[in-house]
Amino acid sequence: MGKKITKDTRVYCTQGPETLTATATGVLSKLTFVFKDLFDVEGYITGAGNPVWLNSHQIAKQSSSLIDCLLANGAACVGRVQTDELAYSLNGQNIHYGTPVNPLAPDCLPGGSSSGSAVAVANHEADFALGTDTGGSVRVPASYCGLFGLRPTLGKLALDNAFQLSKSFDTAGVFTRDLKKLSIIFSVLSEKQELGTAATKIYIDSVLASQLNAERLTKLKQWCTQANITLIECDLLASSGHSLDSLSLLFRTIQGFEIIEEHDIWLKEHGDSLDPSIMQRIIWARTITQKQYNEAKAQQHTFQQKLLDLFNDMQGLWILPTTPSGPPALTMAGNELAEYRSQLMGLTSIAGLTGFPQLHLPMQGLSEGPCGFSLMSIADKEADLFATGLSLWQGEQ
Repeated sequence: MGKKITKDTRVYCTQGPETLTATATGVLSKLTFVFKDLFDVEGYITGAGNPVWLNSHQIAKQSSSLIDCLLANGAACVGRVQTDELAYSLNGQNIHYGTPVNPLAPDCLPGGSSSGSAVAVANHEADFALGTDTGGSVRVPASYCGLFGLRPTLGKLALDNAFQLSKSFDTAGVFTRDLKKLSIIFSVLSEKQELGTAATKIYIDSVLASQLNAERLTKLKQWCTQANITLIECDLLASSGHSLDSLSLLFRTIQGFEIIEEHDIWLKEHGDSLDPSIMQRIIWARTITQKQYNEAKAQQHTFQQKLLDLFNDMQGLWILPTTPSGPPALTMAGNELAEYRSQLMGLTSIAGLTGFPQLHLPMQGLSEGPCGFSLMSIADKEADLFATGLSLWQGEQ
């Protein structure tokens, strides 16, 4: 079991449950977890990071099958944890409950929207955490808090009895401090035991490589040398016909339309309870027309097929910076943070638009702060990501 938890309400939700006991013994026995305030637990209300949402919704009649699965395999839950409001942010800030302190960089953002999930694990208050990832909400806080984080193949993990943000992109994801444990937890949740193959070559986009802090790129090359993996520069983004800016806009158009489609009735009544910066996105999302959405979905399909063809030609994995840099300072001005968010979403939108799995690997001791790289593959190749990640991460041990 983990150490005794101090219930910091910036991290933990007050509506509970505070604990859930394992319902059987199994491969996850002796492990503890927390879950993001988007997953339902029978007998409790899901709050989605907003107190008005909490007060305007009913007690859940059924629990998320992912939580039931973890409990049935021996894991014990030690709390429900906070999220950015309606999961519509990547910062980790919440005007109602406060910003959780980033354990690795206290003067910086923890990342969101799965902020509580990441902070609880980084604080050693739980062995792992359930989060969700629509536009980067597992990968970004994993990067900022120095954790391993997995966004699986779209649809790989069940999302029944959970809050929906954007049906085209929503996935469940997992945070850990240990990559082997992450592999085991994913096998339990996906109900598949698969042996992966470590890649002998990985590709990095030349444009993305040129934008990186030299220290991070040098360390990646050292990782590859130690793992006997060939690092190859390529022009994957240019070959796809997109830039990070165009991918960010494409993603946000689809996401925004679907948020309004799903939640506008509630938003019209209670939108004034939201953080103004989130409400600005809602106002913009309402301007997206059905025609623009349909066109964006068609572009998404074309991009997905193009990237699938490129991946098949490469016969290797793609590695990319999970975030442009280490975590932004808490004092970063709002306009700067909005500009940074657009750049960040260009990176995170790639997995979102394709539905491909992405595994974040943290790098230690970087002068820019906690960050790292992600491995990406075609759908259903998570086992290869784990095998390659374990090979690369030997460079940190």
